[in-house]
Amino acid sequence: MFLCLFAAVVYPSGNLQNDTLALIGNKVISSTEFIKSYKDRILRLGLTDNGDTRFKYMQNLVDDELLIANAKKTGLDKSKTSQTEYNRIRIQELLNAFSAKHIEPGINITEKDIQDLFIQMNTKIKARHLFAPSKEIADSLYSELMKGKSFEELAKGVFRDPKLRDSGGELGYISFDEMDPDFEKTAYQMRIGEISKPVKTVEGYSIIKIEDIKQNPLNTEYEMNKAHDRLKAFAFKRAYEEAAKKYTRDQRKSLDLEFNKPLMSVLFNSIKNDIQEVFTENKFTSLQNKLSEMLVSTKSGNWDLNSVIAELSFTTPLQRKWIHTEENLEDYIAGLIIRKYTVQKAIQEKLDHSESFKTNVDFNFGTYLMNQSENKLKESIKISPDTIKAYYENNKDKFKTEPEMRLSSILVEDEQLADSIKHSLEKGIGFELLAKQFSVQVMTKENGGDIGFFGKSELGDLGDKVFKLKKGEWAGPFLQENKYAFLKCTDIKQPEDKSLLEVSAEIEQTLLTLKWFKLRKEYTGSLKKEIHVRLFPEKINSLNINKY
Repeated sequence: MFLCLFAAVVYPSGNLQNDTLALIGNKVISSTEFIKSYKDRILRLGLTDNGDTRFKYMQNLVDDELLIANAKKTGLDKSKTSQTEYNRIRIQELLNAFSAKHIEPGINITEKDIQDLFIQMNTKIKARHLFAPSKEIADSLYSELMKGKSFEELAKGVFRDPKLRDSGGELGYISFDEMDPDFEKTAYQMRIGEISKPVKTVEGYSIIKIEDIKQNPLNTEYEMNKAHDRLKAFAFKRAYEEAAKKYTRDQRKSLDLEFNKPLMSVLFNSIKNDIQEVFTENKFTSLQNKLSEMLVSTKSGNWDLNSVIAELSFTTPLQRKWIHTEENLEDYIAGLIIRKYTVQKAIQEKLDHSESFKTNVDFNFGTYLMNQSENKLKESIKISPDTIKAYYENNKDKFKTEPEMRLSSILVEDEQLADSIKHSLEKGIGFELLAKQFSVQVMTKENGGDIGFFGKSELGDLGDKVFKLKKGEWAGPFLQENKYAFLKCTDIKQPEDKSLLEVSAEIEQTLLTLKWFKLRKEYTGSLKKEIHVRLFPEKINSLNINKY
């Protein structure tokens, strides 16, 4: 809860030397700094390194620095809100430094971790769930399920959302990294038809049922190797999240936190309707006579209500958004106490004395100032309902559901076996029977090779060939990195028009983005008249990015 996943990439200032690639006012971007951030970006986005990509990225960095320089010029960095944010950033960077020293070194990513991640990323799960705000309610719901009640029955008393309420909590097909990490971790370990015990998530508790599992039929070692570096980085991120959670659990146990339950109830009732509001000084006036009462006892010292309120006031509405129950609030306060304890340990170890710490603080504060400047610009952009409607009418072809084809697959690793299966299919032997007997895809072969519905784009290079099939037809074998795939079309969903109501939010965001990019470019262009900018394109093109 309290540890950011990774410190941001930084661009420290330096003197104008031979490795200077850009100068924006007094800000220098060196080749070392550029390469570190550039390599991270092309890795995350899968971009190809070339002169055009480099120069466009540098132009983006220059525009960022122009916004930061102007924010400082106008005194935005001196405001009370900005200084509060600056202190938050310092705390977070202390936590990041502590993590880099004590948590990250224990993380080891194996090739099996990468393989498992690749499989999960190419698997979609159709699930439904029941939500409960507390463990007690979740256990009660689970007990009802075990006694024979259905998700459809129980969902009517659980959800306010009519779609979830009337569908038995159906979520449809979910992809990797779309849900709460603990929800996802449990769901991807389940089988079709299985019901989980209550799973604790950020929001509360979920009881999960798996309806279907759909795997990409063309998972190959070649595709995995192409994405190896990105997969490894993502696997590290996930492993780090788990290690941070373990650290929090261990510290909570070590500090032996005990809460004053009656006082916790008073605190929760005083803020439960305003969790998403900024906590002002007047927010807690009703608790004045209780401020000195002990709320939490720990082995490292006791926390009275006043101390806890001070920490809560330092958090943002966004950080508090998942507090719905007293149990949520208790977990949140425990995280704040552990955070405070960890920051004190980091200071004792003088982790705030390093140059990297100072550089990261400066960079992240600059990013905050840039975002504040951008938000002011965005406020001036308005998209009218008539504009949205006109865009919809002029671009209706863009707003259709993608045609989908339900497929069954047979995947084998031996060429002779593939030839034998082809001959069997040509003789009329059932595709489903052969899938059950020969396919190496364990999770789908039992269903006769059924892998669910796919859009053409999901099938990559095979999309055009497969989508020529009619219902009941099969094709193959397709050679995919030493594996042989047969695919059969078992159903077809034709494209349908999406209504204006369905796509209005998407259109508004598209138009906002287009206007925003234009406005930002015009604004940063005007700032160049006031802030000196100098680029060294010949140095940018000649950089050896593999040197670093």
